[in-house]
Amino acid sequence: MDVFKQNRYLVVVTIILVLLNVTIITLSLTAKPESKPQFQQDPPGPRQVRMILKKELGFTASQTEKYMELRRELRGKVQSINKEKRAIKKQMFDMALKTDAPQELSDSLLNLVQTKQAEIEKLTYRHMRSLNQLCTPEQQGDLKHLLRGLLRPGPPGRRQGPPPHR
Repeated sequence: MDVFKQNRYLVVVTIILVLLNVTIITLSLTAKPESKPQFQQDPPGPRQVRMILKKELGFTASQTEKYMELRRELRGKVQSINKEKRAIKKQMFDMALKTDAPQELSDSLLNLVQTKQAEIEKLTYRHMRSLNQLCTPEQQGDLKHLLRGLLRPGPPGRRQGPPPHR
């Protein structure tokens, strides 16, 4: 009789495990995909930027248009530099696959990549300065608050610690 009880327990445990597997597979196939982490999210489009400028900073139509032009200029320059960076990186990785590649060449290519990245950072800094100059003194305070919120680690809207003082 012990053999029959043991078999019955095995059958029950097997059925439970099969049901759990089916449930997990069903849930994983029907679950909504999670949103991308913040660093993988696409930057906001022109319409969203206009809304943010108006809502958060109180930009006028004239200020918004000036900023959108600055933004287009920045994007064009950054895209061009990124294209150059990709070409240099491709060349650097091609060199890494060669057995007789001189270390100095790869070092100089790496320095070029770093120089291009520094150019992007300088452009971004100048862009932020230009944005700040477009703002009225009141808007500058709001801009500072907005940028601190955007640069804070973690998902947007989730505050950590006490609220910031203006």
